[in-house]
Amino acid sequence: MGWFDVPRIDEPEEIDDPTQPFDEIATSMGDVARSNRWFGGTHAIVSQAARLLRDVPSRTEIRVLDIATGSGDIPHALIAWGRRRGLRITAVGVDNMPAMLRLAQASAPDVRLVQADALHLPFPPRSFDIAICALAFHHLGFDASARLLRSMDALTTRGFIVTDLRRDKLSLIGVDAALAIMRSHPFTRHDGPASVRRAFTPREYCKMVAVSGVHGVRVSSHLYYRMALVQNKSEGRRRWV
Repeated sequence: MGWFDVPRIDEPEEIDDPTQPFDEIATSMGDVARSNRWFGGTHAIVSQAARLLRDVPSRTEIRVLDIATGSGDIPHALIAWGRRRGLRITAVGVDNMPAMLRLAQASAPDVRLVQADALHLPFPPRSFDIAICALAFHHLGFDASARLLRSMDALTTRGFIVTDLRRDKLSLIGVDAALAIMRSHPFTRHDGPASVRRAFTPREYCKMVAVSGVHGVRVSSHLYYRMALVQNKSEGRRRWV
């Protein structure tokens, strides 16, 4: 194992505990939303969506599914971007935790919310133009994430965007420093580094795509400590790894 490598440890995160007080969860998820804005999470989704939708005429209605929506900050930002672009984006946010849906209802009222498990999504094939999923794959694990890639492929007509953390020592140091600068809640200070240790390396993300059997997926590094897995169905059946 090299100096940059970090062993994968699937440790529990405070935010996954449904018995935690709602106010504590809300404060921690506020930290996550700020981190998305400041350190590239929101930009990664919006910039990739701009590429997927670059040939779409203005005033077109675009259907977006956000899996594990959390506080709904990313689909909310995507709707705002679409409005500036002249697109009518309608977003459905799915989460299995009632506390997250309660948060999203307050902070992202323009997102339709559905309580459901990410691995048992209650939608027929091709219900959406694109699907997005941010910071959830490290919670699901390798095999379940490969399954979700297949589900996102089946549910969409244009493709999908997945973003998550990159597991290495620089990401671990960067996340810890960023959360300290933000003066984040103790939950967030614990969960951020834990999320890095639960995440995957670029090689593992590529292997995940291969195991899923989904075609047309590009795996790439993004700003700071993020990875993106993007499928663009308009680019045919080639696979990028």
